[in-house]
Amino acid sequence: MRPLLTAAAGRLPGPFPVGRICSATVTRSRRWLSQGLLSELEAWRTATLKRTDTAHDLVTASSLRKLAVTIDSAALPTFNTPDAIVPPNWHHVYFPDLETEADLAPDGYDAIYAPPARLPNRMWAGGRLEWNLHNPLRVGQDVQQVTACTDIQAKDSARVGSLVQVTLSKTISNAGGWALTDHRSLVYMKQDGPRRTPLRRTIEFKKRSDFEATIHPTEIMLFRYSALTFNSHRIHYDWPYATGTEGHASCLVHGPLTCTLLLDLTRRHFPADTRPLFRTFTYRALSPLFCGEPFTVAGRWVRGQPAAGSESAPITGCELWAKNEDGGLAMSGTLEFA
Repeated sequence: MRPLLTAAAGRLPGPFPVGRICSATVTRSRRWLSQGLLSELEAWRTATLKRTDTAHDLVTASSLRKLAVTIDSAALPTFNTPDAIVPPNWHHVYFPDLETEADLAPDGYDAIYAPPARLPNRMWAGGRLEWNLHNPLRVGQDVQQVTACTDIQAKDSARVGSLVQVTLSKTISNAGGWALTDHRSLVYMKQDGPRRTPLRRTIEFKKRSDFEATIHPTEIMLFRYSALTFNSHRIHYDWPYATGTEGHASCLVHGPLTCTLLLDLTRRHFPADTRPLFRTFTYRALSPLFCGEPFTVAGRWVRGQPAAGSESAPITGCELWAKNEDGGLAMSGTLEFA
């Protein structure tokens, strides 16, 4: 097995396919990667890639109704039927990480898959969702989630400094087998002292949308989502911590919340009886969205080849993105229909 980090290996390889268990190689940073820390990271990596965690839950309508009012999802079902289908990416209200406060990291996040290095800041980097078209999650089901770490990479970034990226694969199953796989990447970063100016990033993006909506993220919305998902990460609700300790402009909108809003936007543009089934959604979180600052969620249809004798091309999916109030790209992804 190759080491996670070596002193003379050169550049970190490009992104690995989701699900491939592999090591990452990078030139040692003189700023933080001492020999002792290298050994500690290597031992942690070896143990983490072997680890799996299993959790059980019950799909309740109550949690879904609470999420619906949190994101003002009036166009979606009220979940009054016993076997209502769980909408895309709403599974975050289930399988909470049940850690006592004493076991949490100083930022309030669970430390189950966190590296032992001095990397106190973490961000949601993106992910990939895959749905079983023949076996959706439904209200009333007893469900199981198996979590495994599938990839660990470490490197130095010119923009944010030292970081470790951890990719987790969460497979959710019911009595009929697997229903959903959620691959997610978390980035753990080092910060050398408090920032003098808030961290902001503007990525120009001028693609024209076919549909869009404006979201007004409030303290109440972020608090409710944190509570529903049992997410105690302080950057989402603790303004003094988010701005003072981590140097952000305000509290941050959750990455999975933005992802949910993008998928919800797509569903709103189809009548309930003609909504397509979602096969996969692959996305990247590129820059933060902040509480109190409106942002735009938007999409553009992707069309396939017209059928023989037809002039219209079928819609096979869509490109989705979120932009901050300055027009900068915050999240982008590709949704594939069945």
